[in-house]
Amino acid sequence: MLKAARRKKESRAIGADPVGQGQRGLDAAQLSALEQAFRSWVAASRRQTDRFSRQRLLLIFLLLRSTGARLGEVLALDPARDLDLGLARSVATFRSGAGEREAPLPADVADELRAALADAGLLGSLAAGAAGLFDMDQGHVRRKFYERACEAGIPRELASPSALRRSLARNLVSRDVPLPVVQRLLGQSSADLTAAFCDFSEAEAGRILEDYLQREERRRTSARNRFSGQITRVLQGPVVCSVELTSLGGFTVTSVVTRDSVERLGIRPGLLATADIKAPWVQLSAGPEEPVSSAANRYPAVVRRVLAHPSDPVAAEVVAELADGTRMAAVITGESAGRLGLTEGAKVWVSFGAFSVILNLG
Repeated sequence: MLKAARRKKESRAIGADPVGQGQRGLDAAQLSALEQAFRSWVAASRRQTDRFSRQRLLLIFLLLRSTGARLGEVLALDPARDLDLGLARSVATFRSGAGEREAPLPADVADELRAALADAGLLGSLAAGAAGLFDMDQGHVRRKFYERACEAGIPRELASPSALRRSLARNLVSRDVPLPVVQRLLGQSSADLTAAFCDFSEAEAGRILEDYLQREERRRTSARNRFSGQITRVLQGPVVCSVELTSLGGFTVTSVVTRDSVERLGIRPGLLATADIKAPWVQLSAGPEEPVSSAANRYPAVVRRVLAHPSDPVAAEVVAELADGTRMAAVITGESAGRLGLTEGAKVWVSFGAFSVILNLG
């Protein structure tokens, strides 16, 4: 009875307002406001012991927000065993009955974790040292989250650890991250469970659709010479490495990267990446037959546009489309465009060398 009365009183004090307007997750502005409430709370500490405790809660919030982990998984983290805070790529390893899974950490979160683990005062205040950095009572964590939500003017239902997990899933799905990728990040057993996390209200769905259409329009007008996909092969040499990316459309793109970059960036099969090629590096060959060429990357395409400006008789831009809809822009001389007979609808081969590919991770 006493516990129930205390919870009821606490709910009134914290302001357990119903979720407004059918909202089912935190938006970017609310997440920012909640983070600022945590940071202001830490800064307002009058005693060092309070500051250390509040700082630990801020770290727990940052991990929940950025990884989509369960509260119990974050509280069970052992920094020495489960955090890899390398400068090139930082990850947290969460362990559960279903096994282990890695979650990438944003650079700013990794920086704060590194600073905390280097704070002798903070670690000295913990009976177990660094191993106890996240060892906190779940009920205490939830209460402090609700209090910060009240300060930020956010309904408490949207500030729970599970709501943070759901908010990350919804944000990733709304930005076209494939459902199986989100499922793997969250450590859920099926895509159906992940899809249930992403149940949007009618108003939210409308905003997401509008944002998608705007981004799609920008993509159509500006995103060229880019292949997105997964790294499928890394062949190491003493100085440079050959890295193969299989695009979403099924094309294999070969790039050459220094061995130092491969090791420093942790490039390996399975990573998501994009391959960009500058227009002057793209070569065109007329006709349907594959040309004899030393270029590592060669694809059949159809010319969709030839742009030659009257004020520039030297250069012309030719846009060719691959079978999966990828558009490749090439800048060639106007004389070459005329000699090759490059007109709209003409069949061509697009090619570029492995050294011309700029590889970007993530």
